[in-house]
Amino acid sequence: MGNMSPISRQARGAVRPFGICIVVGTTATGFDVDNSLGDLIYTNSDLWTGDVPSGHPDGGLGSPRKQYYWEAFPTGASSTERTTYLFTYMDAAAERPTVEQQLEDYWDLLPTYQRHNAKAFANGKSVEEAVASGEIQLKRVLYGCFPTYKDSPLPPPAARVLAVGDASGIQSPLSFGGFGALTRHLRRIADAVVEAIDQGALAREDLAAVNAYLPNQAATWMFQRAMMVPIGDQRPADFVNRLLRTNFQIMSDLGPEVLKPFNQDVVQPRPLSRVLVEAVKRDPLNTPLLVYHIGPLLLADWLSHFSAMLAFDLAHHALGPAVRAAAASLEEAGDGRAAFRLRRLAEQWEFGSGQDYKLDMR
Repeated sequence: MGNMSPISRQARGAVRPFGICIVVGTTATGFDVDNSLGDLIYTNSDLWTGDVPSGHPDGGLGSPRKQYYWEAFPTGASSTERTTYLFTYMDAAAERPTVEQQLEDYWDLLPTYQRHNAKAFANGKSVEEAVASGEIQLKRVLYGCFPTYKDSPLPPPAARVLAVGDASGIQSPLSFGGFGALTRHLRRIADAVVEAIDQGALAREDLAAVNAYLPNQAATWMFQRAMMVPIGDQRPADFVNRLLRTNFQIMSDLGPEVLKPFNQDVVQPRPLSRVLVEAVKRDPLNTPLLVYHIGPLLLADWLSHFSAMLAFDLAHHALGPAVRAAAASLEEAGDGRAAFRLRRLAEQWEFGSGQDYKLDMR
């Protein structure tokens, strides 16, 4: 049931989501110029602004300001059928635009984004004109509002209760991809559940070891905060694009062992360190600007998670095999619950530092 799970909602109580991703889009035919490639995180504009009520904190800037991102890919159903998404990151402030308002922006901005893919848009037609002429045929309209919580993964609220997938909060605050995170953790969680049942490790504190703290997930909150704009914030209009351009170019230059894990929602401390050092070298003036707009509290919080990532990486390589061997010995001696806890600790080190990821160059 994902984020709408009654048990998860009850466990979180009145806590407001720390981040929200609004996604709108369509699947349509008529992309008859080029429908061979897709986009993952694509921007073709700086911070987006619009009309706001008088007296609003962003009144002099437009908006509330937000950075729009695009995603697109051919569906494979036909040679001209394509899915396009427009998404943005925000907090849960009441002043934020609605899904309907973002969908209106999508209709206005889509022709510019897809002018190289559809002849109708290349000829300057709006979505309404292209649909009326039959050149673009809408198959479905898609939309969603995805919340994430900083206090994630969600600890078990009671014995014999374990949240998985979106309900547990084990998802990236960047991609909001609960399904991808679930597939990455599926074997780990499935094995843990089987072992918990076999060993009777079903107490709340036992199951808490399954959904334990993951510093690489926690560290991605700073990245998400860098890609959204707080209400009333006056950062430069090109702030996000400058940051993305620099860091993705660096990751591309450093090779697939750096770029591919990040694109698949796996943050690893050593590759991240290389990117950060290179970013300071290539764009030193942007570093103090980033620190200023992120703020000292969030930066200090991120540094604690980054330090934990490094410690988890070290523990995984230095102590992981010994801890797993000790778990096997304890199980043979009849102490299954202690063995269960040790295996979960070794997995926490492994997954919390991204060392579970195996690079596939195919």
